[in-house]
Amino acid sequence: MLQLINLGHHHLLQITFLAHKLSIEELFLYICLINFIQGEKNYSEMADKSRIIWVDVLRLMALLMVIAGHSVDIYNATPQDDAMNGFWGAFIGSLMRPSVPLFAMMTGLLLLPIKMPAGEFYRRRIPRVLIPMLIWSAVYYLIPWFTGVIGLDKSVISTLFPFEFSPSQEWSDAIGNIAMIPFTFNGYTTHMWYLYMLIGLYLIMPFFSAWVERNDSTLVRTYIIMWCCSLMLPYLTQLLSPDLFGVCAWNQFGTFYYFAGFTGYLLLGHLLGKGNPLPSRKIIAMGAMLYFAGYIITYTGFSTLIAQYSYEEAPDLLEMFWQFCSPNVVLMALGIFLAVQRVKISSERIQKILANITKCSFGAYLMHYIFLGPIIIALQPLGLPTPLCVILTVLVVFALCWGVTAAIYRFAPRIARYIVG
Repeated sequence: MLQLINLGHHHLLQITFLAHKLSIEELFLYICLINFIQGEKNYSEMADKSRIIWVDVLRLMALLMVIAGHSVDIYNATPQDDAMNGFWGAFIGSLMRPSVPLFAMMTGLLLLPIKMPAGEFYRRRIPRVLIPMLIWSAVYYLIPWFTGVIGLDKSVISTLFPFEFSPSQEWSDAIGNIAMIPFTFNGYTTHMWYLYMLIGLYLIMPFFSAWVERNDSTLVRTYIIMWCCSLMLPYLTQLLSPDLFGVCAWNQFGTFYYFAGFTGYLLLGHLLGKGNPLPSRKIIAMGAMLYFAGYIITYTGFSTLIAQYSYEEAPDLLEMFWQFCSPNVVLMALGIFLAVQRVKISSERIQKILANITKCSFGAYLMHYIFLGPIIIALQPLGLPTPLCVILTVLVVFALCWGVTAAIYRFAPRIARYIVG
């Protein structure tokens, strides 16, 4: 029996090889041992799927990157008199571009393939995004009106919402914006675009899941190759022509339209989540190289363009190197994903903290823009260096969002899902 145990878990080929050497009883025990080990492995994989520590770390990183990226909006939205503010806006903003792609990759990792009927998946997922989106969008649209109610000058709105170039404190404008929430967003709700996109991903995921579940990795890889071709569209439409591959006044859906967008990140997260056999040192080094290669392109391109144009003049051109679905940002997201995948945390206390942050991350995303403007206004008189100001803003905003979201879960558990997801 010791000989059997030392053999480890081999497969059907080895069972066939041993069949003529072992007695029926020994062969039976050997097969039982294989099933036990395989069952333990499957159970472990299921447990890891429900609580993957490195995914919690990745989610925290992505959330902090979102807050940091938005904390420099004030330096990027309008031309800066202080050249250093413009530099830091481009430098820090470019560092944070993988934030939303990382969220999309985690969605693919955790939800694909879907293990329930499409209708049930929609009922569980979409309301937890749609209802908070409606509530918080309405809150954001009421803030400019409220600044007028309390007697603040309209100019304060440009600090609170840097990408709103036509601020208004009129009640009628607030109501008009609220009425349009199901259809669009604007500079007051600049970060809500992600939720419209996320609902779209949820709608298509059951269809993707059907062939992902077949474990047809060749088909998935082929789709990702086509998606990689679509990543060049932001550059080609700006450098060559906006009407490419059949796009024209009566057709907005070109050749690669059907492979474009965040669906590639879903599948990329699903594929990479399976892990790879390379040593951690090589993976981390590879991840760092990918990230910095993508960053150099992102920063160089954006900083060059922002020195010549403003967002109000040419937003599409400025976003060419900041597009989330562009080769350079994919490299950055891929590098972080691969490196963080090798993070291991043994402390149960830290694991619990990360789990709590994970639970509060969606609520923090929803409300962080409310706190950004006031914190930036409060720090401005201190005359702090821009990098230090950004760091303090991120930490304070994150702490406030975490605290408020946790309080909602604690004191209003029955309605928390409709407020913070």
